[in-house]
Amino acid sequence: MLQNNRRDGLDTHEFNGEQIIYLARNGGITNPRTGKPAKSRFLGEPGPTPAANPESRISNPESDVDELEALGEWITRQPLFARSQANWVWFQLMGRGIVDPIDDFRPTNPPSHPRLLDELARDFAAHKFDLRHLIRTIMNSRTYQSSAEPNDTNQEDEINFSHALPRRLSAEQLFDAQHQVLGVAATFNDFPSGLRAAQLPGGSPVRRNDLKNAGAEKFLAMFGKPARLLACECERSSETTLGQTFQLISSPAVNEWLTNPTNRLASMLASGKSDAGIVDGLYWTALSRAPTPKELAEATRLLGDAKDKRPALEDVAWALLNAKEFVLRK
Repeated sequence: MLQNNRRDGLDTHEFNGEQIIYLARNGGITNPRTGKPAKSRFLGEPGPTPAANPESRISNPESDVDELEALGEWITRQPLFARSQANWVWFQLMGRGIVDPIDDFRPTNPPSHPRLLDELARDFAAHKFDLRHLIRTIMNSRTYQSSAEPNDTNQEDEINFSHALPRRLSAEQLFDAQHQVLGVAATFNDFPSGLRAAQLPGGSPVRRNDLKNAGAEKFLAMFGKPARLLACECERSSETTLGQTFQLISSPAVNEWLTNPTNRLASMLASGKSDAGIVDGLYWTALSRAPTPKELAEATRLLGDAKDKRPALEDVAWALLNAKEFVLRK
């Protein structure tokens, strides 16, 4: 079933709104030439969809074929499935795919480390395509845990994974991280409060002329959140721009989250902790580490000299949200 909320008033092949497709739990399609029910068939397969699990009836309760499970089995049998999934997860964790660009598996674009990709794909398939197992395997490796600080032998290397490649958090990751640090729930139209940007199902979470959520939309777009018009990672922008700097330093959205009267800063000030305890807790929340003695001394001095601790603590939090440790993945 199709719910079409898309409109193209200027015939420019660019649509506003979304197409939402729901899976029909029963019914079928009639072949217009024969007048008989059409049977599903996979690309390259001569016959109808093979039965996967006759105990489950999802697509057709009267059939012995669970078409969704059959589809899953057929996809995972394809030689490129495990390789492409392993390469995509590697790219997300390492900043560069073993096959790069990650969507280009042409024979003329071979992997930089074919044996590594083959072994990851084999292990992924052997563990029943468990993504958590694959992520755990990569993150436990010495390669993933390499320092971002290059040495004389690898400072020019960009393809051999000899050191970590620092890169900016994605738009959704940065947006969600800021809300988590400040303890502010994000709000998007037609979605429950507290939904993370990474969980948004569509390309644009904000309607046009929606001033209430315009700051969130501008922030996500500025940091490269794609409109999801293409099934390609290349649609996402990871470039750094001057506009992003202004968003982090002086955007109304960030200021609104910092000054929210019920955010984490308010609860920290109301907790009765010492200035040093508040600063220590904020550092652990934002950077996952304790402040250095110099950082602790400067921040506690700022809080101690302030007539109103709230603006001073907002300044400390603002500085942490702009720190390289927070904005970059290393």
